[in-house]
Order: sequence, then C-alpha cells, then structure tokens
Amino acid sequence: MFRNYLKIALRSLQKNKLQTIINLLGLTVGTVCCLSILVYVFAQFGYDQQFSDSSSIYRINTSIKEHNEGKLSAGTSPPIAFAMKEDFPEVVEATRVVYFGAGNAGLLRNPESGESFYENRGYLADSTFFKIFDYPFVEGTSKASLTAPNTVVLSESLSRKFFGDEGALNKTLILGSGDEEQRLVVTGVFKEDFGKSHLRPNYILTMNSGGLGQHVRNVQNFATENFAMSYVKLKPGASPENLERKFSEFLQRHGAKDFAMVGFHKSLNLQNITDIHLYSKDISNQLSPVSDINFLYVLLLLALFIQLVACINFINLSTARAGKRAREIGVRKVIGADKSSLIKQFLGESLLLSLFASLISIPFTSMVLPFVNTITEGNISFTALFDWKILIALLLLGILTGLIAGIYPAFILSGIKPIKVLKSSVNLNLGNGDLRKALVVFQFVISIGLISSVIIITQQVKYSQKLDMGFSKENLIAMRLGTETVSRRFKAIKESFESISGIGNVAGSNYYPTEFIMGDMGMTLPGGSLKDRTLVHYHGVSPNYLETVKTKLLVGRGLNTNDGNQILVNQTTLDAFGIPLDKAVGSRLVDTNGDDSDSYEIIGVTEDYRFGTLKDAIEPLLLYNETQPGWIILRTDTEDFETLLADLKRSWESINPNTPFIYNFVDKEVEKLYAEEKKLATISVVFTALAILISCLGLFGLVSFVAEQKKKEIGIRKVLGANVRNIVQLLTKDFIGLVLIAFLIASPLAYFLMSNWLEDFPNRISIEWWVFVIAGTVALLLTLLTVGSQAIKAAVSNPIKNMRTE
Repeated sequence: MFRNYLKIALRSLQKNKLQTIINLLGLTVGTVCCLSILVYVFAQFGYDQQFSDSSSIYRINTSIKEHNEGKLSAGTSPPIAFAMKEDFPEVVEATRVVYFGAGNAGLLRNPESGESFYENRGYLADSTFFKIFDYPFVEGTSKASLTAPNTVVLSESLSRKFFGDEGALNKTLILGSGDEEQRLVVTGVFKEDFGKSHLRPNYILTMNSGGLGQHVRNVQNFATENFAMSYVKLKPGASPENLERKFSEFLQRHGAKDFAMVGFHKSLNLQNITDIHLYSKDISNQLSPVSDINFLYVLLLLALFIQLVACINFINLSTARAGKRAREIGVRKVIGADKSSLIKQFLGESLLLSLFASLISIPFTSMVLPFVNTITEGNISFTALFDWKILIALLLLGILTGLIAGIYPAFILSGIKPIKVLKSSVNLNLGNGDLRKALVVFQFVISIGLISSVIIITQQVKYSQKLDMGFSKENLIAMRLGTETVSRRFKAIKESFESISGIGNVAGSNYYPTEFIMGDMGMTLPGGSLKDRTLVHYHGVSPNYLETVKTKLLVGRGLNTNDGNQILVNQTTLDAFGIPLDKAVGSRLVDTNGDDSDSYEIIGVTEDYRFGTLKDAIEPLLLYNETQPGWIILRTDTEDFETLLADLKRSWESINPNTPFIYNFVDKEVEKLYAEEKKLATISVVFTALAILISCLGLFGLVSFVAEQKKKEIGIRKVLGANVRNIVQLLTKDFIGLVLIAFLIASPLAYFLMSNWLEDFPNRISIEWWVFVIAGTVALLLTLLTVGSQAIKAAVSNPIKNMRTE
C-alpha cells in the first residue's frame, strides 16, 4: 500500500511541475532558515551543565537600590561568600572570582624565552575554585593547585603558547613588569574546551597573592566594593528560595554599620549557573558576553513565520488546483477508495515534499553557516548540523510542516463528490476562496511588518551612528601602557611620540574613549545627607586630554599638572546635583566614603560624552589629573598609518623593550557600541527578503493558476473588445485589495512592537507615518510585478487558441 501511495505521489508531483517547484523552493528556503536558527539557538543552551552538581551551584547577584532606582550586578562584596558558608548549613562550599576586565589584559612573560604577551580572561580565584568547578586537568591536579601563594593555573592553549609541547607544570611565568612584577609557578593546566560556560578563564591566579588578591582578602565591608563574583554550592535538597529569605537578616547582622554609612539599600539573590547565559540580560558586570532568551524566542518566532508563509503557499496552490485532480478523485472513489485513504494519499504527498525539503536543506544550511556565524557572531561548525538533537528537530520540523501544509488540502480534496465530477461539473463548490484570501493577507502582514521593522531598525542604527559622542573618533589611536612601570614612563613616552611626524596631540587617560568607566563614588553637595548621595564615575586624564579627544569645555578651565582636588565634571553631573551652569565653577562636591570625606572643587564643565552602550543613559562623570595613566591617546594628522605605526613601534620598543606594542583605533571601538543593533538589522533584512521571496513565489503560482482558469473568459473579453489594461486589472484587482487589507493590519502591529523595542534606547528616533507607507508601497509594487507579469502574459495570448478547447 505504501509503495502504491508513493508512486501516485511522485506521479502527481511530476505532473504539476510548476506547483511542485514553487512548493519545494518555498519549503526548502523556509527549512534552511529554520535549521540555521535551530542550530544557533541550540548552541545557546547547555551552558555550565558539564560541572558536577551544576544544579546546586549558584552565583550570588547584588541589587543596589538608590534614589528609587535599582541596579542588578553579578558582583558582590568580597566577604559575603565565605560568611554565607559560615552562617548557613545549606552552603557546603564557597568561592570567589575576580576578573581583571576585558580592557585590563595581564602582561605575561616567559623568563626563559623572553616572550611576552598581553593575555585577556585572567581570573583571581580562591583555592576552593576547583572544588566547585571541576575542570579536567591535563597537567597537575586540581587539588590544592591554587593554595600556595603566587601560583597560577593555565588553560591548555595558553600553556602551548608559552611552553609548546614541553609541558608547563612547575615552570615560571612573570605577571607584570618592573617593581610590581610577580613570579608565578604553574601548578596545573586545565582543558578550556571542557564545555560551554560563562566562565572562560585563560589563566587563574591564586587569591593568595599580593596586590589585588591581598586587597580582596582584606576587604571586610559588606556594602561597597561589589566587584567579586561569588559562588556557593548548596547541599543536596537545599532550597535556594528558603536560603534567599535569610539574606536580609544576614546583611544586617554583618553590615549594618556599612549600610548606614553609604546610604543605599542592598539585597542579594541566587542564580543557578545553568541560567546565567540565557537569563542575565539586565545583570551588569558579567564575566563573559551572555545571550538573551527573549532574543532567541524572537528568532524562533521569525523562523516560524517564514515556515508558515511557505506552508501557506502549499495550501493555497493545492486548494486552488483542486479542480485539476477532481476526475482522479472521482474515479478513485467510484472504484472503492474511501475518504481516509485519500487523506493519507494527499498527506503523503505533502510529507514527501516537506521531508525532501528537509533533506536538501542540510547541504544548503552548511553553505550559509559562515554567513550565520558572521551576523550572530557565533562559532557554529558544520558538525553541529549532525547533532542528534538537531537531526530529530529537523525530522519533526519536516513532519510538522508536511502536516500543516497538507492537512487542509487533504480534507478538502478528499471531500469532493464523485457524482458531480463524473457528470463533467467542474464547479466543485469548494467555497469562494475566503481561506486563500485570508492566508495571502497573513503572508503580507508578515512581509509589511518586517519591511517596516527593517526601516525603523536601520533608522535607529543610523541615528546612533550620527549621535554626538562628545569627542571626535576619527584619527584617534588608543595605546595601552599596561603596567605600573610603563605608566610611570608616561612622560617620556609622550615626549617621544610628540616628536614623530604625523602625531598631532598626545594625552593620557585611565580609560580609552568609549570604554566603560567602572570606578564610581558616592558624592553629595557640602552639608548634604547620605540619602541625597549620587554615584559619580571618576576618570583620571592628563591636562591636555580634552584637546586631544576634542571634547568641548563649556565653562571654566582645563586641568593643570599641579591640580589635586580640582576636578572637571560633565553636564549630567550638574543636572544630577541641580547646579546651574553659570554657578558651576567654584562649586564643591563631597566624596562620602566611610568616615572620610574629601571635598573637590569644580574648575570646569565639559559636554557629555559617552562611555557606555547606546542603551545606557549618560551618567555623572568627573575628570581628575592623572600623572600615571593606563592609556596613551594619540590624535593623528596623517593618512600614512603604516609608516606612522612603524615609527610608533620603534619609539615604544626603545623605551619599553619587554612590553608588547598594543593599540586600538577608536573609531573601530565606537562601532562596537552599536554592533548589536547592526546585527539585528542584518538579521531583519535577511528574514524580510526571505518572507517576500516566498510570498511572491506563492503569488506567482496563484496568479498563474487564475490566469489558466480564466483563459476562456479572457479570450471572450478580448473578442468583445477588452484591451490589455482591462485584462491586467481583472487579474490583479483582488490581490491589490488583499495587500491593502494586510497594510491596515500590519501597520499598527509593527508600530506597537517597534515602539516597545525603541524604549530601550535613551536616545531614539520617532516612528514616522511614512515608514508604513513605504512598507506598504514596496509590498504593493512587488505584488504588481509578480502578478502583473503573469497577467500581461495572459492578456497578450491568442484568444482564438484559448477559446478552442476547454
């Protein structure tokens, strides 16, 4: 029986070649789209599940509420984790991780070879780290690997980079340079490809070290310095919800005095490590980039819409061409075929087509994977397509698509009455096509909505690109000094660089332009109370910094080399404290930190400039005189960057022979600020193009059928004097009406959804009415091109030939 169904299905598909090609092409495009998204989405799941007892490991997050505004951070005060272990029997182990920061790569040097590299993803961690996170070791063991002072554990790739195949165990590396350098003994090498994780250490330095490690161990304040990532492991069966209820009393017991001094409210919550990658969108200070479950849902929804558009084509073409198979159905019913067998036959045809589309989608998806990786910034390999979960999902997608596409046509076609067909009645009374019209409208609602969204997203990206950054990004180079020893040589480096042809200005700063300024302190006006405390970011710069980056000074003067408690503030700082611009110079701000209070004199006010993402509002900022900055900022006045960089490198190496020459072009860093929006715009363009392509394919098939169905009517009209325009109007008017209905539905929907999306941006465009007019016009023009081409073909055909036979 199955073999017979298969033969009939293949014959039917071969007989209706145009319909088969349109359906197969639409289903293949839709399935490739779905498969690409499924591979990407599946890659975002499964983070941190490779660790033993991952369901019992939690990160402690901090919520700080000040002036009725709350901020959620992944960091906590250093003493909290181990205090929890002491106070709560539910906590069986605790550990802390301190990340040096993406902009603070550590300078590591092999004393034997003399090779040195700046290495990112360096962590400070307690000796208990590997008791919670059981990384497999290829050299040494995790037990006590971080116990001894000045020890370090390397990733396998970093071990090969410094020591090749010789092995790194018990070898020495030097962190930093000059007076602050630390000699580290390698006590282990771990496999970093152990599995997907929010932890991505390149090397882990023991907390039992000097410098920052000693500072972390010495901090006893439970309110401030929330920079340590703290993790706890709960005993089996312990309830994290019950434990969280004890946190408020825990903080008051240990830090009542600390909170009274800082004047803000703080709370803690637990987040399972397996949830960190997908459910941390609004949590700052992450160790690594995270995904967003809502973004994945949007991608899956878009993929579903694309596949539905392809299914709609199948449904419309199958029901529209029901008359072509009427006699076949009538004969088969007369010779004994019942309705169920016919339903199986027609569902078999749709399943055959959808499963074949699923099969051929695999090689096509492998071809587009590089593009998918580019727009999603992913690293999906070809082998991911053959993961058993993906293959099962693809099989289910093929079956589900076949059922959705074929179930309605199967019931419609199997319900044809044989007596009517065999009496040569071609009017099958299958309805007036309302369902087909509704499905076409649905297709164009999706298309018009996507076109509108693309225009709005593109507008927002362009608007963001043109935003006044508060500095000039062109011809600006940021060069990292890297260590305290090199920072102390800032003056000598600056003078050397200023003598190089092509250099305009040279300045120093602790952060390069666009880098997020992490340091902040609570400040008040003189005599103000702690409840009026406002957090102000602080940034050390050299006196000529404003001239170098071209940030405007609104009032007052710039910094001098002998300035101590004199500061510059941005306009937002004045707004936060209610200080008028004309009274700013000479005003004072007080830093309240514990029992110590420092008063700072405002000597000038700068325009606001951005040091966060485009979704972050500009925050209060002060600039102070820094004599040993972390970065050198160069303003160039040449286009010959190859020669300029070579000269800079020679100058650098003459002063810092053991420190790598590292630089960034600031304009490239600015582009990263709106990279997420550009990625979304690209994805939207791709989905819109696919939706339009599939919709037009369906229209092409439908109008071809309508033209064939009405060829006798067209012939009669032409004989009676109708011209080409009349015939084209006859065939296109219904489709134009459907596009207009879709426009009326899609426009308010798109406006609502995109308004919600734009709310994330403090600086955003206004949605204009013409956006939807353009989207509707594009959809209408594409409809006219698709339908009109077939209509003109039918209009210019020979009426005598059309009228000769049925």
